[in-house]
Amino acid sequence: MPDSVPQQIKAEAAAWLSRLRADDRSEADARAFQAWLAADARHAAAFEAINAVWDAAGGLARDVRARKALRGSVTRRRAVLAGVGTFIAATAGFSVWESAYAGVYETDVGEQKHVSLDDGTQVFLDTDTRIRVQYSNALRKIELDRGRADFRVAPDSKRPFVVRAAGQEIVATRTTFDVRRDGDRVSVVLIAGKAALKSRTPALPKLPDILTAGERVVATTTEFKRDKPNLVPLLAWQTGQAIFENERLADAAAEMNRYTTMKLAVGDPSIAGLRMSGVYRVGDNASFARSVATLLPVALEIFPDRIELMRDPARTPEG
Repeated sequence: MPDSVPQQIKAEAAAWLSRLRADDRSEADARAFQAWLAADARHAAAFEAINAVWDAAGGLARDVRARKALRGSVTRRRAVLAGVGTFIAATAGFSVWESAYAGVYETDVGEQKHVSLDDGTQVFLDTDTRIRVQYSNALRKIELDRGRADFRVAPDSKRPFVVRAAGQEIVATRTTFDVRRDGDRVSVVLIAGKAALKSRTPALPKLPDILTAGERVVATTTEFKRDKPNLVPLLAWQTGQAIFENERLADAAAEMNRYTTMKLAVGDPSIAGLRMSGVYRVGDNASFARSVATLLPVALEIFPDRIELMRDPARTPEG
């Protein structure tokens, strides 16, 4: 394996080999593996190198990417995996057994996806979202790199379920909650059950120990706010909708832009602060723009890649 391949990728490749050769391998595992391969060109090279170690140790024929469920004796598989673990310990500094399962799940702009994790936890990924999953014998850990996800956590008395995002950490057992990350801003909405919220950012004041159903915390690297808002607009994304309640036009346009490459551009600063309300289907910025032009003193100019919203002088009150 090339020395330029990071240690983490080497360990992930070995963990994938272990998972995909297991007798309880599922189609969800195969799909997650394909996503992991596509995420970084180095992943395929690392996996091929690990497979070479498997073959050299007398393992099974390589046909993982073809999704064929090849089986071998349990004794042989354990012996070969022991060899792989030794190899990783020598090259990466830790054993493959540190991670019993690892995977990357993500969505493109405008895409939403349901994912069933290895422990039965259900995850619903919003548009342009990426999570990294790493399970061990002691911990179920999720890194939210960007976007938003809804987690319905399967119970496991021995392994806490932890979601980390931008220095914040949500620890749950049997809970349903939303987490959204916009850069360093993290929003957590508890839908059912309880969860502990911790901060790994020294500058942040002490966060509340426990969140209960209906509560929300919005945290950055320097501050946080806790409230109990109307959950209907916050969860509307799960039904493909955006609900705005007296929202600034610029903020509503930014939210709609998350779901499509046909962007809304608020071209005139004088209309950015206009207030609007309504229910809209995400991904349909053209309908949103037409509605705004009807409700507000706004004119539209349509281009191949964007819709510009500008002040309409004919409908703007003088003075």
